[in-house]
Amino acid sequence: MAQTGARGIAVGRDGWLFWIGRKNELVDLYTDSPASRRLLRRWGRLVGTRVRRARALGATYVHAVVPEKLAIHADTLDKPFPSLNDPPGKRLGRLLAETEAELVDLYEPLRAARAEGPVYLKTDTHWNHRGYIAAYRALCAALGVTPAKHVLAATGETARFVFDLGGKLKPPVDETYFAHAFPRLAQRSEANALVQLRETGRVAGRGGFFVGSRAVMRNPEAADPRRIVLFGDSYVFDQGPRLTAMLAESFAEVHAIWSAEIDWAYVGAVKPDLVVYEIAERFLRRVPTDRFSVDAFAESRVRRELNPNLVERLRRLLGLR
Repeated sequence: MAQTGARGIAVGRDGWLFWIGRKNELVDLYTDSPASRRLLRRWGRLVGTRVRRARALGATYVHAVVPEKLAIHADTLDKPFPSLNDPPGKRLGRLLAETEAELVDLYEPLRAARAEGPVYLKTDTHWNHRGYIAAYRALCAALGVTPAKHVLAATGETARFVFDLGGKLKPPVDETYFAHAFPRLAQRSEANALVQLRETGRVAGRGGFFVGSRAVMRNPEAADPRRIVLFGDSYVFDQGPRLTAMLAESFAEVHAIWSAEIDWAYVGAVKPDLVVYEIAERFLRRVPTDRFSVDAFAESRVRRELNPNLVERLRRLLGLR
């Protein structure tokens, strides 16, 4: 892969862009080394603990790793990359197979869908419409629910947009993509302070206002009456027809939280049937502690934004300037 002017991004054939990390973090993660094996063993122990904690609360814990784009679109790479046939998410899956953990395999469904066409956006780290449908089908199969027909029959239109990786190049590179949509039977019934702040437009275009987001979707017409608490990242929570919106068309109640940490107090209060955890493979580099309160974090983040003078006063009191 030829490195572009933007650090951490590599270019494959025909303009395909990949995140590899500014210090080759993805290479280190993918390489089967003593360090990566220790990391995955720590994840295995964490998932085992989560399975037991969820069971004690009357819920089933389900774990899903989103493969890196280069593992699925290896045919677009122009240089070798380590362990593409045995990525870290797959290696973690083998560790979890020795436990009672429920792991959703997204590799094979995405690779199967790849035979029909691209499943990731060319200039972004996220799936395109085909990838989201494949992941939704796989999750529904793992969770024992029939995919909603109106989600699978999604319609939409072709549009152009400058996505994340393309926007980091000079000049920026945009992409034509299919913006799919489906009728929404589920309705949002609740959103925390961080979601509400973003929706005011005050922090539009700024990072750092996503982790800690929480929203609740309810769907009285759903075929499955179960309640889900869903922890994940931008594959789950961001605007548009992503996994929160899709799963909310299948289940009666979905609590979506943008966090790699699990808020066990929240889970205990909601009493879900399922705790579903999604994480992008590149984020396996850090093992969470699960010491997290989503709404306390969100409210603190909003206060800091709305009261910048308070932060400045605290810095002075602490002698930080």
